[in-house]
Amino acid sequence: MNYIIRYIILLFIAFTAFTSCSDELPPLDPVTPATRRTVLIYMVAENTLSPSTEYDINELEYAANTNTIPSDCNVLVYKDNTGLPSITLFNRLGVTTWKTWNKDQNSADSTVMLATLREMILNYPSQHYALVLWSHGSGWSPRKKTIDEITARQARAFGVDNGHNSAAENGDYGMNVSSVRWVLEKLGVRMDYILWDACLMQGIETAYELRGLTDWIIGAPTETPGTGAPYDLAVKGLCNADMPAILEAYEKYYDNKSRYTSLFPLSFIKTSELDALAEATAPYIEKYFYDKDHRPAIVNTAQVYSPRKFLVVNGNQVEVGTPIAYDMGSIMAGVLTPEEYDTWRKQLDKTIPYKTVPTREWMTSFSPAVYGNDFCKLTDGEHYSGISMNVPQDNYDIYRIDNARSVRLWWNTYYRTMNWWKAGGWSKTEWEPTADK
Repeated sequence: MNYIIRYIILLFIAFTAFTSCSDELPPLDPVTPATRRTVLIYMVAENTLSPSTEYDINELEYAANTNTIPSDCNVLVYKDNTGLPSITLFNRLGVTTWKTWNKDQNSADSTVMLATLREMILNYPSQHYALVLWSHGSGWSPRKKTIDEITARQARAFGVDNGHNSAAENGDYGMNVSSVRWVLEKLGVRMDYILWDACLMQGIETAYELRGLTDWIIGAPTETPGTGAPYDLAVKGLCNADMPAILEAYEKYYDNKSRYTSLFPLSFIKTSELDALAEATAPYIEKYFYDKDHRPAIVNTAQVYSPRKFLVVNGNQVEVGTPIAYDMGSIMAGVLTPEEYDTWRKQLDKTIPYKTVPTREWMTSFSPAVYGNDFCKLTDGEHYSGISMNVPQDNYDIYRIDNARSVRLWWNTYYRTMNWWKAGGWSKTEWEPTADK
Protein backbone atom coordinates (compact mmCIF):
# COMPACT_ATOMS: atom_id res chain seq x y z
CA MET A 1 0.00 0.00 0.00
CA ASN A 2 2.82 2.45 0.88
CA TYR A 3 4.42 1.71 -2.47
CA ILE A 4 1.17 2.53 -4.34
CA ILE A 5 0.73 5.77 -2.39
CA ARG A 6 4.34 6.74 -3.15
CA TYR A 7 3.78 6.14 -6.85
CA ILE A 8 0.59 8.26 -6.89
CA ILE A 9 2.36 11.08 -5.08
CA LEU A 10 5.23 11.00 -7.59
CA LEU A 11 2.74 11.17 -10.47
CA PHE A 12 1.03 14.17 -8.87
CA ILE A 13 4.36 15.94 -8.29
CA ALA A 14 5.43 15.33 -11.87
CA PHE A 15 2.16 16.72 -13.22
CA THR A 16 2.15 19.86 -11.08
CA ALA A 17 5.87 20.50 -11.58
CA PHE A 18 5.77 20.60 -15.35
CA THR A 19 2.30 21.75 -16.47
CA SER A 20 3.42 25.39 -16.27
CA CYS A 21 6.70 24.89 -18.18
CA SER A 22 7.04 26.17 -21.72
CA ASP A 23 8.89 22.99 -22.67
CA GLU A 24 6.18 20.51 -21.64
CA LEU A 25 6.88 16.84 -21.18
CA PRO A 26 4.74 14.14 -22.73
CA PRO A 27 2.19 12.66 -20.30
CA LEU A 28 3.17 9.67 -18.24
CA ASP A 29 2.07 6.32 -19.59
CA PRO A 30 -0.50 5.10 -17.03
CA VAL A 31 0.06 1.43 -17.95
CA THR A 32 3.81 1.56 -17.27
CA PRO A 33 4.40 0.51 -13.66
CA ALA A 34 7.15 1.94 -11.52
CA THR A 35 10.23 -0.18 -12.13
CA ARG A 36 12.52 -1.90 -9.67
CA ARG A 37 15.56 0.11 -10.78
CA THR A 38 16.21 2.99 -13.15
CA VAL A 39 19.76 3.59 -14.35
CA LEU A 40 20.33 7.28 -15.11
CA ILE A 41 23.16 8.00 -17.56
CA TYR A 42 24.20 11.65 -17.80
CA MET A 43 26.39 12.26 -20.87
CA VAL A 44 28.22 15.60 -20.95
CA ALA A 45 29.66 15.21 -24.45
CA GLU A 46 29.78 18.64 -26.05
CA ASN A 47 33.53 18.22 -26.30
CA THR A 48 36.16 16.02 -27.96
CA LEU A 49 34.39 12.90 -26.67
CA SER A 50 31.26 13.62 -28.71
CA PRO A 51 31.91 10.84 -31.30
CA SER A 52 32.30 8.31 -28.49
CA THR A 53 28.67 8.72 -27.46
CA GLU A 54 27.68 6.65 -30.49
CA TYR A 55 29.64 3.62 -29.22
CA ASP A 56 27.64 3.55 -26.02
CA ILE A 57 24.28 4.44 -27.56
CA ASN A 58 24.72 1.60 -30.07
CA GLU A 59 25.57 -0.80 -27.24
CA LEU A 60 22.43 0.17 -25.36
CA GLU A 61 20.31 -0.12 -28.51
CA TYR A 62 21.67 -3.61 -29.03
CA ALA A 63 20.87 -4.51 -25.43
CA ALA A 64 17.31 -3.19 -25.75
CA ASN A 65 16.66 -4.91 -29.08
CA THR A 66 18.00 -8.27 -27.89
CA ASN A 67 16.02 -8.34 -24.63
CA THR A 68 19.22 -8.05 -22.62
CA ILE A 69 17.83 -5.33 -20.36
CA PRO A 70 15.89 -6.92 -17.46
CA SER A 71 12.12 -6.48 -17.66
CA ASP A 72 11.96 -4.48 -14.42
CA CYS A 73 14.65 -1.95 -15.38
CA ASN A 74 14.70 1.32 -17.31
CA VAL A 75 17.89 2.88 -18.65
CA LEU A 76 17.45 6.62 -19.22
CA VAL A 77 20.20 8.42 -21.15
CA TYR A 78 20.58 12.18 -21.21
CA LYS A 79 22.94 13.04 -24.07
CA ASP A 80 24.36 16.44 -24.96
CA ASN A 81 26.86 16.16 -27.78
CA THR A 82 27.05 18.07 -31.07
CA GLY A 83 23.28 17.85 -31.50
CA LEU A 84 20.48 19.13 -29.33
CA PRO A 85 20.25 17.64 -25.84
CA SER A 86 17.89 14.68 -25.58
CA ILE A 87 16.70 11.94 -23.24
CA THR A 88 16.30 8.41 -24.59
CA LEU A 89 14.65 5.46 -22.84
CA PHE A 90 16.08 1.97 -23.26
CA ASN A 91 14.10 -0.96 -21.84
CA ARG A 92 12.49 -4.30 -22.68
CA LEU A 93 10.12 -2.55 -25.12
CA GLY A 94 12.95 -1.12 -27.19
CA VAL A 95 14.28 2.40 -27.68
CA THR A 96 12.25 5.61 -27.34
CA THR A 97 13.45 9.19 -27.62
CA TRP A 98 11.51 10.65 -24.75
CA LYS A 99 12.49 14.30 -24.97
CA THR A 100 14.55 16.62 -27.17
CA TRP A 101 15.32 20.18 -26.16
CA ASN A 102 14.69 22.92 -28.74
CA LYS A 103 17.92 24.73 -27.85
CA ASP A 104 21.34 23.94 -26.48
CA GLN A 105 22.15 24.09 -22.77
CA ASN A 106 25.29 23.94 -20.65
CA SER A 107 25.20 20.36 -19.38
CA ALA A 108 28.31 20.94 -17.26
CA ASP A 109 26.35 23.40 -15.13
CA SER A 110 25.23 21.95 -11.80
CA THR A 111 21.78 23.55 -11.96
CA VAL A 112 21.20 22.02 -15.39
CA MET A 113 22.29 18.62 -14.12
CA LEU A 114 19.99 18.90 -11.11
CA ALA A 115 16.97 19.92 -13.21
CA THR A 116 17.61 17.16 -15.75
CA LEU A 117 18.05 14.36 -13.24
CA ARG A 118 15.03 15.53 -11.29
CA GLU A 119 12.97 15.51 -14.49
CA MET A 120 14.06 11.98 -15.29
CA ILE A 121 13.27 10.70 -11.80
CA LEU A 122 9.88 12.36 -11.50
CA ASN A 123 8.70 10.96 -14.81
CA TYR A 124 10.13 7.47 -14.31
CA PRO A 125 9.43 6.54 -10.69
CA SER A 126 11.38 3.55 -9.47
CA GLN A 127 12.12 1.65 -6.30
CA HIS A 128 15.88 2.14 -6.81
CA TYR A 129 18.13 4.45 -8.81
CA ALA A 130 21.70 4.33 -10.01
CA LEU A 131 23.75 7.01 -11.75
CA VAL A 132 26.39 6.95 -14.50
CA LEU A 133 28.38 10.17 -14.99
CA TRP A 134 29.86 10.23 -18.49
CA SER A 135 32.35 12.83 -19.73
CA HIS A 136 35.91 14.03 -19.32
CA GLY A 137 37.25 13.94 -15.79
CA SER A 138 40.34 14.83 -13.78
CA GLY A 139 39.60 13.80 -10.21
CA TRP A 140 39.19 16.27 -7.35
CA SER A 141 41.23 19.18 -8.78
CA PRO A 142 39.49 22.54 -9.21
CA ARG A 143 38.67 24.64 -12.26
CA LYS A 144 40.35 27.87 -11.25
CA LYS A 145 42.75 29.53 -13.65
CA THR A 146 44.39 32.53 -12.04
CA ILE A 147 47.77 33.25 -13.61
CA ASP A 148 50.67 35.72 -13.75
CA GLU A 149 51.70 36.88 -17.20
CA ILE A 150 50.74 33.66 -18.98
CA THR A 151 47.46 32.08 -19.94
CA ALA A 152 46.96 28.76 -18.15
CA ARG A 153 44.42 26.11 -19.02
CA GLN A 154 43.37 24.49 -15.76
CA ALA A 155 42.09 20.95 -15.29
CA ARG A 156 38.37 20.39 -14.84
CA ALA A 157 36.99 18.00 -12.27
CA PHE A 158 34.03 16.46 -14.11
CA GLY A 159 32.26 17.34 -17.33
CA VAL A 160 33.28 19.61 -20.20
CA ASP A 161 30.82 21.64 -22.25
CA ASN A 162 32.35 23.92 -24.89
CA GLY A 163 29.14 25.87 -25.40
CA HIS A 164 28.95 25.67 -29.18
CA ASN A 165 28.10 22.10 -30.20
CA SER A 166 31.56 21.24 -31.41
CA ALA A 167 33.53 18.03 -31.12
CA ALA A 168 36.75 19.77 -32.15
CA GLU A 169 37.66 21.13 -28.75
CA ASN A 170 36.95 21.10 -25.05
CA GLY A 171 35.91 24.19 -23.11
CA ASP A 172 36.06 25.98 -19.80
CA TYR A 173 32.73 24.83 -18.39
CA GLY A 174 32.83 22.01 -15.85
CA MET A 175 31.94 20.98 -12.31
CA ASN A 176 34.04 20.54 -9.22
CA VAL A 177 33.32 17.44 -7.15
CA SER A 178 31.65 19.65 -4.56
CA SER A 179 29.19 20.73 -7.27
CA VAL A 180 28.36 17.11 -8.07
CA ARG A 181 27.80 16.52 -4.36
CA TRP A 182 25.48 19.54 -4.23
CA VAL A 183 23.41 18.18 -7.13
CA LEU A 184 22.95 14.81 -5.45
CA GLU A 185 22.14 16.36 -2.07
CA LYS A 186 19.50 18.59 -3.65
CA LEU A 187 18.15 15.68 -5.68
CA GLY A 188 17.42 13.84 -2.45
CA VAL A 189 17.62 10.34 -3.95
CA ARG A 190 20.25 7.93 -2.68
CA MET A 191 21.90 6.04 -5.52
CA ASP A 192 22.66 2.34 -5.37
CA TYR A 193 25.90 3.19 -7.13
CA ILE A 194 27.65 5.96 -9.02
CA LEU A 195 29.68 4.83 -12.02
CA TRP A 196 32.26 7.32 -13.24
CA ASP A 197 32.51 6.73 -17.00
CA ALA A 198 35.23 9.37 -17.00
CA CYS A 199 38.98 9.57 -16.47
CA LEU A 200 40.78 9.79 -13.14
CA MET A 201 37.69 10.05 -10.91
CA GLN A 202 38.37 7.09 -8.58
CA GLY A 203 40.34 8.87 -5.90
CA ILE A 204 39.94 8.73 -2.14
CA GLU A 205 39.18 12.46 -2.09
CA THR A 206 36.32 12.20 -4.59
CA ALA A 207 34.91 9.04 -3.02
CA TYR A 208 34.93 10.48 0.49
CA GLU A 209 33.11 13.59 -0.76
CA LEU A 210 30.23 11.48 -2.10
CA ARG A 211 30.17 8.70 0.50
CA GLY A 212 26.80 9.66 2.00
CA LEU A 213 24.95 9.73 -1.30
CA THR A 214 25.49 6.26 -2.71
CA ASP A 215 26.24 2.70 -1.64
CA TRP A 216 28.97 2.06 -4.21
CA ILE A 217 31.33 4.13 -6.33
CA ILE A 218 32.78 2.56 -9.46
CA GLY A 219 35.55 4.17 -11.46
CA ALA A 220 39.14 4.30 -12.60
CA PRO A 221 42.04 6.17 -10.97
CA THR A 222 43.57 6.31 -14.45
CA GLU A 223 42.44 7.58 -17.80
CA THR A 224 39.84 5.40 -19.50
CA PRO A 225 39.54 4.56 -23.21
CA GLY A 226 37.07 6.54 -25.28
CA THR A 227 34.84 3.47 -25.64
CA GLY A 228 34.30 3.63 -21.88
CA ALA A 229 31.94 1.23 -20.13
CA PRO A 230 30.83 -1.84 -22.15
CA TYR A 231 27.10 -1.15 -21.78
CA ASP A 232 25.83 -4.10 -23.80
CA LEU A 233 27.80 -6.54 -21.63
CA ALA A 234 27.31 -4.68 -18.36
CA VAL A 235 23.65 -3.71 -18.61
CA LYS A 236 22.35 -6.67 -16.60
CA GLY A 237 24.83 -5.96 -13.86
CA LEU A 238 23.99 -2.26 -13.97
CA CYS A 239 20.26 -2.97 -13.75
CA ASN A 240 20.74 -5.41 -10.88
CA ALA A 241 23.39 -3.33 -9.05
CA ASP A 242 25.54 -6.46 -9.22
CA MET A 243 29.14 -5.36 -8.68
CA PRO A 244 30.84 -8.67 -9.63
CA ALA A 245 28.78 -8.81 -12.85
CA ILE A 246 29.81 -5.27 -13.78
CA LEU A 247 33.44 -6.16 -13.07
CA GLU A 248 33.16 -9.28 -15.23
CA ALA A 249 31.77 -7.22 -18.13
CA TYR A 250 34.77 -4.88 -18.05
CA GLU A 251 37.18 -7.81 -17.89
CA LYS A 252 35.48 -9.50 -20.83
CA TYR A 253 35.41 -6.40 -23.01
CA TYR A 254 38.93 -5.17 -22.27
CA ASP A 255 40.43 -8.53 -23.15
CA ASN A 256 44.06 -7.49 -23.76
CA LYS A 257 43.90 -8.64 -27.39
CA SER A 258 45.54 -5.38 -28.39
CA ARG A 259 47.24 -2.44 -26.72
CA TYR A 260 44.06 -0.47 -27.30
CA THR A 261 41.76 -2.89 -25.48
CA SER A 262 44.00 -3.47 -22.50
CA LEU A 263 42.37 -3.84 -19.11
CA PHE A 264 42.97 -0.75 -17.00
CA PRO A 265 42.66 -0.17 -13.23
CA LEU A 266 39.02 -0.09 -12.14
CA SER A 267 37.74 -0.41 -8.59
CA PHE A 268 34.49 -0.70 -6.63
CA ILE A 269 34.32 1.31 -3.41
CA LYS A 270 31.92 0.26 -0.67
CA THR A 271 31.07 3.65 0.79
CA SER A 272 29.94 2.30 4.18
CA GLU A 273 33.62 1.46 4.84
CA LEU A 274 35.08 4.85 3.93
CA ASP A 275 34.83 6.37 7.41
CA ALA A 276 36.66 3.36 8.85
CA LEU A 277 39.35 3.75 6.17
CA ALA A 278 39.72 7.42 7.11
CA GLU A 279 40.10 6.48 10.77
CA ALA A 280 42.74 3.91 9.85
CA THR A 281 44.64 6.32 7.59
CA ALA A 282 44.62 9.61 9.50
CA PRO A 283 47.11 8.69 12.27
CA TYR A 284 49.66 7.54 9.70
CA ILE A 285 49.32 10.68 7.57
CA GLU A 286 49.94 12.74 10.70
CA LYS A 287 52.86 10.52 11.71
CA TYR A 288 54.69 10.15 8.40
CA PHE A 289 53.78 13.32 6.47
CA TYR A 290 53.92 15.78 9.37
CA ASP A 291 56.98 17.72 8.17
CA LYS A 292 56.07 19.26 4.82
CA ASP A 293 59.69 20.15 4.11
CA HIS A 294 60.82 16.51 4.21
CA ARG A 295 58.57 14.26 2.16
CA PRO A 296 58.90 10.48 2.50
CA ALA A 297 61.07 8.99 -0.24
CA ILE A 298 58.16 6.85 -1.49
CA VAL A 299 56.63 9.98 -3.08
CA ASN A 300 59.36 9.73 -5.71
CA THR A 301 58.88 6.03 -6.49
CA ALA A 302 55.26 5.09 -5.77
CA GLN A 303 52.81 3.91 -8.42
CA VAL A 304 51.63 6.95 -10.39
CA TYR A 305 48.33 7.11 -12.31
CA SER A 306 48.44 10.65 -13.68
CA PRO A 307 51.76 12.46 -13.99
CA ARG A 308 51.46 16.20 -13.53
CA LYS A 309 51.71 17.94 -16.90
CA PHE A 310 52.95 21.47 -17.55
CA LEU A 311 53.34 22.06 -21.24
CA VAL A 312 54.70 25.42 -22.37
CA VAL A 313 53.35 26.33 -25.81
CA ASN A 314 55.39 28.84 -27.82
CA GLY A 315 56.78 30.23 -24.60
CA ASN A 316 53.52 32.09 -23.90
CA GLN A 317 50.83 29.56 -23.03
CA VAL A 318 50.93 26.91 -20.34
CA GLU A 319 48.64 23.90 -20.38
CA VAL A 320 48.18 22.72 -16.81
CA GLY A 321 47.36 19.08 -16.12
CA THR A 322 46.32 17.52 -12.83
CA PRO A 323 48.03 16.93 -9.48
CA ILE A 324 49.92 13.64 -9.38
CA ALA A 325 47.54 10.78 -8.56
CA TYR A 326 49.41 8.11 -6.59
CA ASP A 327 48.11 4.63 -5.88
CA MET A 328 46.96 4.75 -2.26
CA GLY A 329 48.24 1.28 -1.43
CA SER A 330 51.63 2.01 -2.95
CA ILE A 331 52.10 5.24 -1.00
CA MET A 332 51.05 3.73 2.33
CA ALA A 333 53.19 0.63 1.84
CA GLY A 334 56.18 2.91 1.39
CA VAL A 335 55.80 4.67 4.74
CA LEU A 336 54.23 2.12 7.09
CA THR A 337 55.99 -0.70 8.88
CA PRO A 338 55.01 -4.18 7.65
CA GLU A 339 52.81 -4.65 10.70
CA GLU A 340 51.12 -1.29 10.27
CA TYR A 341 50.57 -1.92 6.58
CA ASP A 342 49.01 -5.35 7.13
CA THR A 343 46.46 -3.89 9.56
CA TRP A 344 45.74 -0.87 7.37
CA ARG A 345 45.48 -2.98 4.22
CA LYS A 346 42.75 -5.15 5.74
CA GLN A 347 40.53 -2.07 6.03
CA LEU A 348 41.43 -0.95 2.52
CA ASP A 349 40.40 -4.33 1.14
CA LYS A 350 37.09 -4.11 2.98
CA THR A 351 36.55 -0.73 1.36
CA ILE A 352 37.50 -1.98 -2.11
CA PRO A 353 36.33 -5.59 -2.34
CA TYR A 354 36.40 -5.71 -6.16
CA LYS A 355 38.88 -4.39 -8.70
CA THR A 356 40.43 -5.23 -12.02
CA VAL A 357 44.08 -6.25 -12.03
CA PRO A 358 45.83 -5.08 -15.22
CA THR A 359 48.46 -7.46 -16.53
CA ARG A 360 49.87 -5.18 -19.21
CA GLU A 361 50.06 -1.49 -20.09
CA TRP A 362 47.01 0.63 -20.84
CA MET A 363 46.40 3.74 -22.90
CA THR A 364 46.91 7.30 -21.70
CA SER A 365 46.57 10.62 -23.49
CA PHE A 366 49.54 12.22 -21.79
CA SER A 367 51.65 13.78 -24.49
CA PRO A 368 54.47 11.53 -25.75
CA ALA A 369 56.43 14.73 -26.35
CA VAL A 370 56.36 15.34 -22.60
CA TYR A 371 56.61 11.82 -21.21
CA GLY A 372 58.01 9.80 -24.09
CA ASN A 373 55.21 7.22 -24.00
CA ASP A 374 51.45 7.13 -24.45
CA PHE A 375 50.92 3.99 -22.37
CA CYS A 376 51.06 3.41 -18.61
CA LYS A 377 51.58 0.22 -16.61
CA LEU A 378 51.63 -1.04 -13.05
CA THR A 379 54.99 -0.40 -11.46
CA ASP A 380 53.98 -1.61 -7.99
CA GLY A 381 51.62 -4.51 -8.53
CA GLU A 382 52.29 -5.89 -5.06
CA HIS A 383 50.57 -2.96 -3.35
CA TYR A 384 48.13 -2.00 -6.12
CA SER A 385 44.81 -0.79 -4.69
CA GLY A 386 42.82 0.64 -7.62
CA ILE A 387 42.27 3.99 -5.89
CA SER A 388 44.37 7.14 -6.08
CA MET A 389 45.37 9.69 -3.47
CA ASN A 390 46.96 13.11 -3.58
CA VAL A 391 50.04 14.23 -1.65
CA PRO A 392 50.40 18.02 -1.24
CA GLN A 393 53.55 19.49 -2.74
CA ASP A 394 55.32 22.85 -2.53
CA ASN A 395 54.58 23.97 -6.08
CA TYR A 396 50.93 22.96 -6.00
CA ASP A 397 49.81 26.51 -5.26
CA ILE A 398 52.27 28.45 -7.39
CA TYR A 399 54.26 26.77 -10.14
CA ARG A 400 57.29 28.72 -11.34
CA ILE A 401 57.99 28.56 -15.06
CA ASP A 402 61.07 30.75 -14.74
CA ASN A 403 62.23 33.63 -12.58
CA ALA A 404 59.76 36.04 -14.15
CA ARG A 405 56.63 33.96 -14.65
CA SER A 406 54.43 31.70 -12.56
CA VAL A 407 51.13 29.84 -12.74
CA ARG A 408 48.82 30.13 -9.74
CA LEU A 409 47.29 26.68 -9.30
CA TRP A 410 45.74 26.86 -5.82
CA TRP A 411 45.77 23.06 -5.62
CA ASN A 412 46.92 22.87 -2.00
CA THR A 413 44.51 25.65 -1.05
CA TYR A 414 41.59 23.92 -2.73
CA TYR A 415 42.60 20.53 -1.32
CA ARG A 416 41.97 21.90 2.15
CA THR A 417 38.28 22.35 1.27
CA MET A 418 37.82 18.63 0.63
CA ASN A 419 36.32 16.56 3.43
CA TRP A 420 39.23 14.14 3.14
CA TRP A 421 41.65 16.88 4.26
CA LYS A 422 40.45 16.61 7.82
CA ALA A 423 39.20 13.02 7.84
CA GLY A 424 42.36 11.66 6.23
CA GLY A 425 44.70 13.39 8.67
CA TRP A 426 46.19 16.16 6.54
CA SER A 427 44.81 18.89 8.81
CA LYS A 428 47.09 17.56 11.58
CA THR A 429 50.24 18.11 9.53
CA GLU A 430 52.33 21.15 8.70
CA TRP A 431 50.39 21.45 5.45
CA GLU A 432 47.60 22.98 7.55
CA PRO A 433 48.45 26.70 7.83
CA THR A 434 46.66 27.09 11.16
CA ALA A 435 47.90 23.82 12.67
CA ASP A 436 48.95 24.10 16.30
CA LYS A 437 52.63 23.24 16.24
